Amino acid sequence: MKHLAIAAGLAAAIGLTACGHSSNVTTQSAVTGAPSAGGDVLVQAGTEFRGRLQQEIATDKSHDGDTFTIVQPDATIDGHLENISPAGMGKKPTLTIVFDDIKLADGRTAPIDVRLLHVGTFDAKSHHWRTIGMMLGGAVAGHIAAGRHHGGLMGAAGGYLLSQQMKTNVDVKPGSLIAVRFLHDAVAQPTTSPSGR
Repeated sequence: MKHLAIAAGLAAAIGLTACGHSSNVTTQSAVTGAPSAGGDVLVQAGTEFRGRLQQEIATDKSHDGDTFTIVQPDATIDGHLENISPAGMGKKPTLTIVFDDIKLADGRTAPIDVRLLHVGTFDAKSHHWRTIGMMLGGAVAGHIAAGRHHGGLMGAAGGYLLSQQMKTNVDVKPGSLIAVRFLHDAVAQPTTSPSGR
C-alpha cells in the first residue's frame, strides 16, 4: 500500500512538471505603432514570416547586445538580445528578444514591429528524468531514515521540491524555426542624396 502511495505521488509530480512556463522570455520590436509615411512598404501588416535561426540563443551562453538573424530565401530578420540572466537555484532565466529590421534579397531594409508566434520555442526545457531521479532518490533516503512511517513519500516530496528549485536555461539551437507576425507595415526609410536633394 505504501508503495502505491509513493507511485501515486510520483505520477502527480510528473504531471506537475509538465505544466507552466519555465522562463521569463519577453520580446519587443525596434519600432512600435504605425510607420511614418513616405517609404515603400516592404512587408504588409498581418504577414507571417517563418525562417531559421542562424545563431544559438542561450541564457547561459549569450550576452546582452549579441545579435541574431532569422533567414528565409527571400529575406532576413535581424535582432539583438537584452536583459539576459542565466537560471540559478530558485531563479528562472530571463531574456528579451528584440526584433530590429528586415532585409530583402534586393538589399532594401526596414525597421519592423512584429509579434513572436509560438513563444514556447523559447521556454526553458523541462527535465522530467532529473525530477524523477531526485524523487526516487529522496524516496529511498526517506525510507531508510524514517523506517516504515511514510518516510519514502516524504523523501519523494522533498526530492520533487528540490528539483523544482533547480531552474533550467533557455537554449534555442541554430536551425530552429522561428515565426513572427507583422503588426504594422514594414516601410523602407526614404533615403536622401548626399547633396540633400
